Amino acid sequence: MSISVSATELANYAARYPCMRCAWVRMHVKDLPYHSFPGIFSTIDTFTKKVITSHFNQHGCLPLWMKEIGDVIRCVDPPGWRKFHREDEHTGVTVRGEADALFQLAGGSYLIAAYKTSRYNPERLYALRSYEMQLNAYAWIAESTGFSPVNRLALIFMEPASDIKDAKSPNSIDDDGIQLRFNTRIVPVKRRPESMIPPILEKVRAVACMSIPPAPRSRCRDCNHFDAMVLKMARGKSDGF
Repeated sequence: MSISVSATELANYAARYPCMRCAWVRMHVKDLPYHSFPGIFSTIDTFTKKVITSHFNQHGCLPLWMKEIGDVIRCVDPPGWRKFHREDEHTGVTVRGEADALFQLAGGSYLIAAYKTSRYNPERLYALRSYEMQLNAYAWIAESTGFSPVNRLALIFMEPASDIKDAKSPNSIDDDGIQLRFNTRIVPVKRRPESMIPPILEKVRAVACMSIPPAPRSRCRDCNHFDAMVLKMARGKSDGF
């Protein structure tokens, strides 16, 4: 059986107790309506990539507010998922994806980064574990596709400057509309794909081999909402609606 999974999907397995029923549904039911991603965030992420790449191409360095990344000698255009993938020999699972940013550092090693349009909150442990899984999956793929070694991983939070003092700033408005500024916070992520990815791929294969969905995890919010929706629809049909 051919099994292919995205690095983003692997991130869903990062919870301490992931729901295997939700994983089964995501794998076997495509385009779930409640998993849509607001287009505005994709637009901001794409613009961020273009701004940083353009700055490097013009000046030969990253913007000053990205100095924590290190001495970057090349800003690599990340390969698309059709070229950026790797098959695990043990499970037969192929992991694919497209990193937000791939930088080659002085000395020849690489750093992979992910841009996040949100405020950094160290207490959001599940989100941070998900990001860690996604970045380590990219590192795992990269080192088999010619980008080796990947020595560093980082999250780059683009935090909107939307406090009242920012709103009152004369720079927040001009003749064409309003201007929303973003502040940058760079958070290093521990690199450990060798120990992190293989156990998760075992879970992915197990879910893929199930012919019917497993029982939901206790107190899974998505499962509870889904079951409530199905029950409501069933009652509506029995009432003749």
